[in-house]
Amino acid sequence: MGNRYSLHLLTAGVLFAAFGMTAEPAWSESWPERTVHMVTPFTPGISVDVAARTLADALAKQWKQPVVVENRPGADTMIGTQAFLDTRDNHALLFTTHSTFTVIPLLRAKVPYDPADVKPISLAVEDFLGTVASPKLEIGSLSQFVEVARQNPTKLNFYAVPGAPYLAYLAFQKRAGFATTFVAYNSPVSAISDLSEGRIHVAVMPLASVLGAVQAGKVKLLAVTNTMRSPAAPDVPTVVEAGYPDFAFGGFLGLFGAKDMPEDLCERVSSQVRLALNEPEIQKRLTSVGLITRGTSPAEFATLMNAQRAKWSAIAREHNIEPQ
Repeated sequence: MGNRYSLHLLTAGVLFAAFGMTAEPAWSESWPERTVHMVTPFTPGISVDVAARTLADALAKQWKQPVVVENRPGADTMIGTQAFLDTRDNHALLFTTHSTFTVIPLLRAKVPYDPADVKPISLAVEDFLGTVASPKLEIGSLSQFVEVARQNPTKLNFYAVPGAPYLAYLAFQKRAGFATTFVAYNSPVSAISDLSEGRIHVAVMPLASVLGAVQAGKVKLLAVTNTMRSPAAPDVPTVVEAGYPDFAFGGFLGLFGAKDMPEDLCERVSSQVRLALNEPEIQKRLTSVGLITRGTSPAEFATLMNAQRAKWSAIAREHNIEPQ
């Protein structure tokens, strides 16, 4: 009797294990079965939003299911990120900048999530960021701005979008030997009018957010922070060319899933993202707003995230920047 009972338990265990091994791939193969929600912790209209919506449109065609972008801005991307994690919906994805998990924890003392709560799927695009100045300053280069700032200690102010741009600017001004006062805005778009009127003097923002104002002559684009010139503004030098190589950084935007996302599904979505980003029409649409398509495997994206985390942690330590 005991042997027969043990045999039943063993058989049940084998069947349960087999079911457990096959259930995940079966679920992954059928995904998505309904609308996918792509949460982005940024306001509509800026480059992150444009990239998210462009990618969502392309993926919806592949998946034959709607992909709805949900903007949940606030608290330096923490509100939207936590909203994504709180959904506990296997049909939800997160589209955000690397800074959400690599820089914000260095700047904020209380972050309600852990980087391990998400799984990197694919780097999608590299965002070009511009250092722009008010026309009231009557300057034409980054070096001229530094000189004016040195001559007017603490009289000038600045705005930088949360995350890497803000931290990079703090390090830049310390190395260059000047000090400016930070002015906060809920959205980069809100800062542009104040910049054009001279209420703020310089800003570091996504190029897509300021291109229109630059072309209209309302603000002056001094340099892009990336290591290469932007196709959308080919005549504008990089910060490296301007003589400030330590100010160089890019905005890396990518797609994340929840930490329990099956590995095979993560790989499949990553390959579909890369397929979408290789479409000429998608590349044209993103390039026109100052973005460069990238596309990586999950492993490559995870490696980039780790490298960025190490880079910005070192910068924060070097400049004694403590979480607020």
